[in-house]
Amino acid sequence: NCGVSLTRAGILEKYNVKVLGTQVPSIEWTEDRQIFADKMAEINEFVAPSVAAYSVEQAEQAAETLGFPVLIRAAFALGGLGSGFADNKEELVTLATAAFAHTSQILVDKSLKGWKEVEYEVVRDAYNNCIAVCNMENVDPLGIHTG
Repeated sequence: NCGVSLTRAGILEKYNVKVLGTQVPSIEWTEDRQIFADKMAEINEFVAPSVAAYSVEQAEQAAETLGFPVLIRAAFALGGLGSGFADNKEELVTLATAAFAHTSQILVDKSLKGWKEVEYEVVRDAYNNCIAVCNMENVDPLGIHTG
């Protein structure tokens, strides 16, 4: 993410650039799968049971704890890169190995196959007026689409 990289490098601060819209810490929270799950728990929002893993072995342990099928999602990636469903240990190892080629962290989620993912784009102004300008149902299985 270019904006996150520029912020971390101090470029935005150096040139007094103000980020409009979603602030960088919020972007970082959503890209780190474990932080996102923790933030949702803080506000009592349901998320699928999940475990962050930093190795294939940790992913295997997480899947054993959660039970198959599981969804593997790469952290710090949008558009479903490094994501997929595993119905058994062999599929999990294949998916986790591929996901770790893109990131150092993956999230192993309990699968919610069969659920629908519906997304809304909402615009809010300075007076807190809100309007949904778009809604869509993703054709990818729930959890694959990440932004």
